[in-house]
Amino acid sequence: MEEREEFIIIDKITRKEHRHLRKLLIFIIILIISLTCLQFNKAQSYNNYERVQFKSAGATLYANLYYPSKTLTFQEKHPLIIYCHGIGSKRDFDLRIPLEFLKRGFYVAALDYQGHGESGGNINNIDPITGIPALAQDCSKLLDKLETMPFYSEIEKNQIGLIGHSLGGMVVLMNQALDSRFKVSIGLAPLVKFEPPRFGFVYNKNFLNYIPANLLNGENTHNLLIIHHENDEILDFTENALKAQELTNCTLIPIKGFLIGGAHQLYSDKVLVKSINWFEQHFFNSEILNGRIYITFYWNYFLIIFNIAFLLITVICLTSVSSSIFFKKEREFEESEFSDYRIETTRFDKKRQIFKVSLSIGAFLLNWVIFERIFGLVGIIFASLNMIFIYTLIKLILYIKKHKSIRIKHSLIKIVKSQLKLKYIIFICISSAYFIAIYMIFSFYYPFGFIWPSNFVVHFALGYLIFPVFLSIEIFFRKILYPQLNFLKSKGSKTKVIITTMVLVLISLMFLTKRLSYFPSLLFTYLIFAMVIIQNEKLFENMKNFYPVVIISFSIVQIFFAAVISNAIGISLSLN
Repeated sequence: MEEREEFIIIDKITRKEHRHLRKLLIFIIILIISLTCLQFNKAQSYNNYERVQFKSAGATLYANLYYPSKTLTFQEKHPLIIYCHGIGSKRDFDLRIPLEFLKRGFYVAALDYQGHGESGGNINNIDPITGIPALAQDCSKLLDKLETMPFYSEIEKNQIGLIGHSLGGMVVLMNQALDSRFKVSIGLAPLVKFEPPRFGFVYNKNFLNYIPANLLNGENTHNLLIIHHENDEILDFTENALKAQELTNCTLIPIKGFLIGGAHQLYSDKVLVKSINWFEQHFFNSEILNGRIYITFYWNYFLIIFNIAFLLITVICLTSVSSSIFFKKEREFEESEFSDYRIETTRFDKKRQIFKVSLSIGAFLLNWVIFERIFGLVGIIFASLNMIFIYTLIKLILYIKKHKSIRIKHSLIKIVKSQLKLKYIIFICISSAYFIAIYMIFSFYYPFGFIWPSNFVVHFALGYLIFPVFLSIEIFFRKILYPQLNFLKSKGSKTKVIITTMVLVLISLMFLTKRLSYFPSLLFTYLIFAMVIIQNEKLFENMKNFYPVVIISFSIVQIFFAAVISNAIGISLSLN
């Protein structure tokens, strides 16, 4: 009879593993199909891209140079434009400009200027040799570098332009005024007039002379187009757009009405069409010579989001399959030992547990809100340390009561040994490597959405600042919330509660850090938080080991949070 029961258990586990493998195979097939669609869509815009590294004001900057897939039938060489993103963003997040111009046969260099993305420095840098603000020469320094590269023989020298959004629009206005090689320029909701300290800038008398409102005039500005929403919620239309037109007599296109993402972001087909028309009119003397304009970047956004979602699902499924095989013996023993074990709960007990769970979630979120209101953003770290301290203190008191003082040292050593089994650590490292490897391969294959700190050593070390937050969330989920869910009969139900709570926590974090909401890397870090927590669910199901999983899986979160710190330092956020 016992042999028959053991056979049934092993057969059940085997069928479950096969089910996981079938799911993984289905996800991989869907992912391959989706990646194929993305490759096809990508091929309509560009063949390949190249990371460009150069120096400006002593800082190392980076750009992506995209090679267009389209040839121009009416001329031998291609135009070139340099694109500058907005404040707190990166060269590979906003893909509207690069993709739409690449489809038109333009070479596009997307720049991470001072203190943004992978680039070093900060927006207050002044070139010690020329005395010019670094931002006012970053595009020129990039063009200097591009002129030395083999592809530049394919560029029509009289067809070089600049386009930038928000702070990137200011960068464009400054560079075009100081460098006559840029023949045509477009500022999308550009920053024109302001008084430091503001937007991360510190007061600098020399810098004031190069703010667009003090630099631009009709002599140093040619073929400039400004596109600005009349109800821009970030940069006032009158102070910026109308001021630029007053100084330079440039062409101004006001935008009206509701736009997805807000007025400042200018997510509009009209904006893209007008931008393309402006460059082609001045480069080709015609708005129709290069063919009809089809705006399709929406498909790229959809395919990228879809692929990233399935990449995460595939990683989690791969972790689940690996753990099922890796810890098969442990699971066989656990199911055979406790297959008949059930926790019987009354209706009243369930209601009481639900109340306790709700109370725990409320107390956890309230702790964050109180500390954030008192100390600001750093209060989130204080709140996390407070929760860790209270939890540790309570556990220590209960532990001392349970064990005699003579046995405490022996018991602690036993706990450490149980947590640090070599088999567990190896598996956790493998699981963490799944995500990093797949993410890196995808990011280099398709660069939009690639996140990396500018100074890996320094910013990776500063990334430890997020560890208390990550640890407090994991303690709350694994040590406080999960044990209170024993009234639920299935692991699936517990997982749903954990994921729902995780969403609430992340939404709360996003609300508390809304002043940094313009950091795309921060928003992406929240996604990584969610992915790691879900992946850890699969790890805990088999290992039941808390601290090794948290410490090693934190390395994933740390990399992405280091990119957030890189941007924060780069725009001198800490000075304001």
